[in-house]
Amino acid sequence: MGFFARPRLSNEQFVQHTDDILTLTGQTQIATATGLTLTDGAGGNIPVTASGASADFDVLTYCQGVISLKPSAASGGTNIYDLASPTTVTVGGLPDNSPISGLTVNCILKDILVPTLDPVLTNPSLSSFTILPSSLSYEVGTSISVTGTTVFNAGCINPQYTAASDCRSCGVSGYSYSNYGIPVFVTCGLPSHVYCFGAHVITSPNNTISSTINYSGGTQPKDSSGANYSTPLAAGNTSTASKIIQGIYPWYWGGSIAAPDISTSGCTQCLIDSYDGKCVASSTGSIIVNNYNVTGKYIWFAIPYASVSKTSWQGCNNPSNNGVIPGGLFPAATSWCVGSPENCWGTPTSPVGHTTPICYKVYVSNYATNINYGMRFCN
Repeated sequence: MGFFARPRLSNEQFVQHTDDILTLTGQTQIATATGLTLTDGAGGNIPVTASGASADFDVLTYCQGVISLKPSAASGGTNIYDLASPTTVTVGGLPDNSPISGLTVNCILKDILVPTLDPVLTNPSLSSFTILPSSLSYEVGTSISVTGTTVFNAGCINPQYTAASDCRSCGVSGYSYSNYGIPVFVTCGLPSHVYCFGAHVITSPNNTISSTINYSGGTQPKDSSGANYSTPLAAGNTSTASKIIQGIYPWYWGGSIAAPDISTSGCTQCLIDSYDGKCVASSTGSIIVNNYNVTGKYIWFAIPYASVSKTSWQGCNNPSNNGVIPGGLFPAATSWCVGSPENCWGTPTSPVGHTTPICYKVYVSNYATNINYGMRFCN
């Protein structure tokens, strides 16, 4: 009958010399998780533990004075970080005060080197609203026809990442206009639209046209990881773009060989009807007559009564050539209601018959003079 002897290892019976190499083959099993202790070479012992083992990736690792089974540091591994936490500084994409204990080194490196980035969302807008003719001031009573062009900006998802489109909106559904106060809607899917506002008689003080774009909803934005970011844009409309066209009463100037008679409204009307120059612009501030170019004539100018009275004049070629109003060259203004010589606002036949006569301040020189330069009239 055979027998099987299992020798007991002990320091007394078995000794491995320093230069000897012991090779273990087959399957070596340690009875308990703490049954193997290594010496540190200085009289101390280092326990070997095997708790939390993984059959595929864990290896013996020395960490904080203990050799234990830890995740492998080889390529494709997932080392677990178990030192101080949270972070005290910002490193790359990992902000300070981030808890990192228990995370794999790969996760920590990913947060540092490849943080999840969000796109910048820019909502749709009305890119431009232009008109032809481009002038924003006309004489009251003038009939105009304006064409407006509206351009759409679909907004942006930047960067696009994996979103279906880099546009915040999927497009235009229509254009809303205010045609001098009358609402108009045009169904159109194009990113720009041309609209004719039609004939309109300019009134005082303002004539307003505007455009608004109605847009459809948009696609779902994505972050750099491919996850949904924010929400898709809902259908809506842009802010309104407006053009304010001013209705202006012009100011006039001229010269007369005989002393102009402005004793009545009718005489003043005759003077206005024979003007040498007209300027369709605001006269509330200083005004400039480019050149009277008169010899031995009375000079005059007229401004709407609502404009600020002029209290001085000076030559444009020589500012030291100046005077006050009333003064030597000009007396105080005389005010009368007159009509437009071009029949823009009222009729020029008779002030009594004017449908919309406007009161003007008329300044006529006290004497005939010679002037071949421009003059500035100031408040």
